[in-house]
Amino acid sequence: MFQPDRVRAALAQLRAADPRLRLFGASGHRYQLNPPIKERELIMWERDAEVTLPADYRTFLLELGNGGVGPYYGIFPLGRWDGAGDTLESFADATGDLRAPFPHAAAWNLPAERLTPPEDFASDADEDAWNEACDAAYYEPSLTDGAFWISHQGCALRSMLVVTGPERGKIWDDLRPDRGGLAPRGKTFAEWYVEWLERSLRELTSAS
Repeated sequence: MFQPDRVRAALAQLRAADPRLRLFGASGHRYQLNPPIKERELIMWERDAEVTLPADYRTFLLELGNGGVGPYYGIFPLGRWDGAGDTLESFADATGDLRAPFPHAAAWNLPAERLTPPEDFASDADEDAWNEACDAAYYEPSLTDGAFWISHQGCALRSMLVVTGPERGKIWDDLRPDRGGLAPRGKTFAEWYVEWLERSLRELTSAS
């Protein structure tokens, strides 16, 4: 069970141990949680999206914060992501169908030959067309049906939370910008978050 009081205590330890924000991502989240989401607002979001969020993630949103301090550069507020700009934006037009089951049970990637460009292109236009076709296949929205991004790992890599299908409640890595495909963490949101807390505390303690 996700225990908010223990998370708060661990976060307080992290803040005290890292006043200079040395931990990776700390300069972004600065060990701060956003205010919790109101239950009415959360229920309305779920109603509009036609999904029920995993219980541990709901607890985080309601009792700890609607985003803020967490793995990598922190947790996005519900329904938001960093997109391509400097400000957070709605992911409504960037994700697949949240109501549809997440289509993967094991790590997924396009075949290596599909991701490898020809050695020579007849023209710049041909190269552009190849890249556009590759990206269209690689970033087809249905590949991430039933999931949304919750954290930016850096260099356009992100973490996803699955909300529909057999993998519901699990964290996956979206490594497509590095041609790494989609990879399972094998952990629930709570396990992933607590693992980050414990690893961060060990890292800061060993460095002091």
